[in-house]
Amino acid sequence: MRLKVRAVLFDLDGTLVETFEAFHIMVNDILRRFNMPERSFSENARLVGKTSRTIAETIAKETGLNMSSEELSTIMVGEWIYTYMPRYGKLYPDALETLRELKKRGYLLGVVSNTSRDELPNYLNIFRIRGFFDVTVSAGDSEKPKPAPDPVIKAVETLGVKPEEAVMIGDRPEDVEAGKAAGVYTIAVLRSIRPRAELETAQPDFIITSLSEILTLLK
Repeated sequence: MRLKVRAVLFDLDGTLVETFEAFHIMVNDILRRFNMPERSFSENARLVGKTSRTIAETIAKETGLNMSSEELSTIMVGEWIYTYMPRYGKLYPDALETLRELKKRGYLLGVVSNTSRDELPNYLNIFRIRGFFDVTVSAGDSEKPKPAPDPVIKAVETLGVKPEEAVMIGDRPEDVEAGKAAGVYTIAVLRSIRPRAELETAQPDFIITSLSEILTLLK
């Protein structure tokens, strides 16, 4: 089976850019600053892909940090944008060549991310990939974030294509769930954080190990 689509939508964190190390370092640096114990790799991995508000609420609750989630979220977003993401984040090696080839073939490209509206432009500029995308949808651009279908639907509508003419690519079950609920095809990419079994449970149309495999799946 090969997909005949006009639009290719990507998740950002964990799909196009590798930012977990940066996130893990930032969370524990902030906790140490307030004399709180560090969180483990697995504890922080559970937060990847959530909205900044949800991440702050979870950390405040699980650590007992004496700070409102709003205050913690503000601190984290500011330090993420200007310090940790630029310093430690990196574009996956297979991302740039895949985006270039898809653009060359004439596909409409989009980013559908739970990253905040303030953060998303910084990601795209820092990693120099903003020019590839015809639409970008952040957590603040639709009523509900992924796994709700809202952001995927918004991207499809903005691009002017039918759901069956688009495919959603991500590294988390939430990406697959959002895509399926929106009526688009779904591809899960295996990265280091999410086990294959977790992605299989979401039942994507395809599971790949490298973004470059997309090029052989599309007609």
